[in-house]
Amino acid sequence: MSSETDPLEHVILHAFRYACRCERLDIAEFMLAALEKLDQERADHVSTERPLMDAYREVTSGLQHRKN
Repeated sequence: MSSETDPLEHVILHAFRYACRCERLDIAEFMLAALEKLDQERADHVSTERPLMDAYREVTSGLQHRKN
């Protein structure tokens, strides 16, 4: 795989976000697993654009929002 972001990652990130908005956490979990798999296959993990990290930030921000 190349170090560039795969367009598939952006589609999956969009599906992850949509599943979260629809409160389909079961589907969001599958999308997150797909992002993790694609991220593992990356040759270069220092890229500034990593959809997986965007998804993780959304998960953590959602958890912090629920606590408040």
